[in-house]
Amino acid sequence: MHARTLRGVGAALAVVLAVVLTGCVPDTTRGRVEQDFAQTFVHQYAQSLQRQDKPVARPDVRSTVCHNGTNQQQDSGPGSWTCEIKYVAPDGKSHDDVWLLLSDALGCYQAFTTDDKARYREIRDVYSHKRILDPAASFDGCLDVYAGPTNTSKG
Repeated sequence: MHARTLRGVGAALAVVLAVVLTGCVPDTTRGRVEQDFAQTFVHQYAQSLQRQDKPVARPDVRSTVCHNGTNQQQDSGPGSWTCEIKYVAPDGKSHDDVWLLLSDALGCYQAFTTDDKARYREIRDVYSHKRILDPAASFDGCLDVYAGPTNTSKG
């Protein structure tokens, strides 16, 4: 009877453990990619201005649409994401830019504009006094894969 009880407890523990571990799998969704990419872009844009000793201003993002080119059926998971971001710069000029975002299995990514002229543009960093690549044209980030939107899109 003691062995039967231990087997029952062991089976119940295995089921609980499987449910907990299944709930801990990172989830890179379209909505999370779009939200994080847009927020990080805005921060990097402001940082670019700050590093050039210009007045810090943030662009007004009008829409962000991203699609996974690796997993087109589910439009989620790691891989290469194409993101279109529409925004109005602080100078009032409208932009419609296309970016490539490379995401790994943990939800971290590298993002860069597909416009090579902008991507390789150098600025003079007032802090290091060196020429650096413009942080508004390429950056790294990590998604919060356990919270936030799952499959929604902006715009």
